[in-house]
Amino acid sequence: SECGSAHRRQRQPPPPRCLLASFRDTRPSLAAMAVVSNEAAQKVAEGLSKAWKDPKISERLRTEFASAQPFPHVMLRPFLGDAEFRAVREELQKVDATQKETDLFRFFQTQDFAPGGAERSPKRRRAESGAEASSTSGVAGPTALQTLCDFFGSADFRELCSGISQCGELSERVDLAAQIYPPGGHLLCHDDVIGTRKVSFIYYLTDPEEEWKAADGGCLELYAADRDGYPGTPANRPAKEVLPLSNALVFFVVEPGKSFHAVREVRGERARISIQGWLHAPSLEATKSPDMRNIATLQQILGPDAPSAAGALSDSAPAEGKEKAVDEDADGTRLSAEDIAHLSSWMAPEYLKDEQMREIAGHFAEQSYVMLTEILRKDVASEIIGALLEADREDGFGPDCKEPEVPQYEAGAVDGWSVVGPPHLRRFLQYPLQTAEAPAGGCHSKLGARMQHLAKELVGSGAFRRWLYACTQLEQRSAEPSLVRRFRPGMDYTVAVHASLATLERAELDATLMFTTDAAEAKDVWASEEVGGFECYLEADDEKTESVEAQEVYRGAMDEEGPLLNVPATCNALSIVLRDRRTLRFMKYLSRDAPSSRVDVSARFTVDAPEEESSDDGEPEEIAARSGAAEE
Repeated sequence: SECGSAHRRQRQPPPPRCLLASFRDTRPSLAAMAVVSNEAAQKVAEGLSKAWKDPKISERLRTEFASAQPFPHVMLRPFLGDAEFRAVREELQKVDATQKETDLFRFFQTQDFAPGGAERSPKRRRAESGAEASSTSGVAGPTALQTLCDFFGSADFRELCSGISQCGELSERVDLAAQIYPPGGHLLCHDDVIGTRKVSFIYYLTDPEEEWKAADGGCLELYAADRDGYPGTPANRPAKEVLPLSNALVFFVVEPGKSFHAVREVRGERARISIQGWLHAPSLEATKSPDMRNIATLQQILGPDAPSAAGALSDSAPAEGKEKAVDEDADGTRLSAEDIAHLSSWMAPEYLKDEQMREIAGHFAEQSYVMLTEILRKDVASEIIGALLEADREDGFGPDCKEPEVPQYEAGAVDGWSVVGPPHLRRFLQYPLQTAEAPAGGCHSKLGARMQHLAKELVGSGAFRRWLYACTQLEQRSAEPSLVRRFRPGMDYTVAVHASLATLERAELDATLMFTTDAAEAKDVWASEEVGGFECYLEADDEKTESVEAQEVYRGAMDEEGPLLNVPATCNALSIVLRDRRTLRFMKYLSRDAPSSRVDVSARFTVDAPEEESSDDGEPEEIAARSGAAEE
């Protein structure tokens, strides 16, 4: 068995790169865009000035928009003539973009394309210096891309959108950028309500040579509001998918608690390319349903006491109880011979030796976390791993399983397992700590029963709490009921939510016992973090989020500053992490390319934090347990 470190990592954003760099061998200079003829730009302008103004077409689009489900939206296709579309796409391939990744998304994005005459966002005003390489300015003569961007910022486009949607007055402000979702790119469920946004639009520039199919992923998922849930919560599965068809413009009105959407993970080898933009209302009061802004996705994520988020998060707690005080007894925190005997039926013997526990405690005191690999006995772990892989095969997640065209979000939600949402905050499968009926005998029931037994008899035992004290020297004041969770490839995640910190009166000790496939080749895949499934700890933003500008830049800083700690998915491992009220956590979206599902027991203990905590941001040393002997 080994005692190893998690990754304390500062993720530095990669340098700007060509928007299609993953799919091209060369990177032409932006100046090459000047070869585009003025004639192409003029054709774009002429087509845009005439298209979509026919009264009959406008009336049809208004009807389609108003009747669309699960909320009003419409697609205009073909938006440009074929030659003009291809001219814009060709120019876009020469524009630089930067990779963006947070708990919510992974994609590449250019800087703001908003035309010079349009009102600009606070984010662009800060970034515009030195941004020539990522903009459409500085090119000799007009281009098709510039002309299109100018149109998106024009009164004609605002009239088109407001006429179809009947959304009311729009200001001159437009936010505009190109985005590329390479394979693995995704955007989780949200409602787009930020600042004065009023209309969200996407112009798709995907490959015109072969029509985009559902199996390619990258679809715009539209979610209905959950009528039985808390206000402002979407249903657990999308009600509709919109394919990112080439030369199509899709738009909808941004509304809190209504306009829930996501971008499904891109599959295959082609990239999902688009120009994404927002038209704005002249004021917050002129946005759609301003009196409902308290239930907007961003407010639920950022608000420390957001009622919908707090209520939804509390609903995942096991029905048998919430937080409870840890029982005090005569032995206090001291491990007894009976404790060791109980733990020996579960845990690898190396971790029960005094010398090893002292070494773990020393490592934890320096770093405030530790990762213990091969924590359970091999016979115990092999039963759980076998049940997990069997469930994966039955649910279509095995390495030899054919991937369905559209994710089956209810996969694995059988024999006691249920889908936990809402998806703007999290999605995973959960198994209860108490079951009324005997296990059914199938692979899902077998996996659930074994994880349940592990949660109750090991992690929930007094012996484990006393062992945890020996390894951390932190006395637990209270304990939350453990959660048994399964994260499925291509579906599941959690989001960093400030409401989860609202109940923290003291520091918290997270103990997570996790399992994945034990295949040798999977270890490096998980460690790379490219397929997600890692638990990320990051510092909460102290800035107030009431202002429009603070809301608009909130997610932009996360990928620039980097996390405090990433804990990679590891088979048969226990991570122990100390965090205070200013530390958020989330489980990064698990890609469909992940080697297996991840199943874990997540336990939380309230503790008194030590007076001084380590501020070391370097890569921590690794220690190993081999029959109790430590190795550097």
